[in-house]
Amino acid sequence: AVVSTQSTGAYQLLSDKDRRAEYDEHGTLEMEDDGLLGKARTPDEWSALWRSLFKPVTKEDVVKFEGEYKGSEAERGDVKRFYTQFKGDMDKVMESVMLVTFEDEDRIRGIINQLIEDKEVSKYKAYTKEDPKKRKRREKTGKKEAREAADTLNDQSSLINAIANRQAQRGKQMESLFANLEEKYCQPSKKRKRK
Repeated sequence: AVVSTQSTGAYQLLSDKDRRAEYDEHGTLEMEDDGLLGKARTPDEWSALWRSLFKPVTKEDVVKFEGEYKGSEAERGDVKRFYTQFKGDMDKVMESVMLVTFEDEDRIRGIINQLIEDKEVSKYKAYTKEDPKKRKRREKTGKKEAREAADTLNDQSSLINAIANRQAQRGKQMESLFANLEEKYCQPSKKRKRK
């Protein structure tokens, strides 16, 4: 029965293009007893598996990606897609394009204007006749969100510092407690003189 289960699992692996590609890429493919989806895992095991397959994303990775993405053909394609999808509604375009802030609006408008000039997209009234107040609201909202993000970072730093200070304070209290206990109970005993 064991050999039959193993050969069935191998057949399922080799006959499924996606699973075969996964096996070819990683060299292993864990199977459940029924040979389908891989053995049952705990959340910690899934996290460990994920970390083994994908490296953690760092701030440096995000900054590097942002540098590569902004001004790229991929960004231009995203601007084109969202401009068309939302029929020129800049609120939605600015919310949808990756890594864009209110400070990027002139650059995004430059991309859209070039797309219109090259006749790659239509002129939409929502874009060409946009009320200047909408742009001011986006800018105001963007500045507010930037302040909130900075405050959140500061709050997190303050919280981390408060926790560290509290731990240090508790450490000193414990040292004081141990010193008092040692003083009270660890006195060298006085030898009694016998008469």
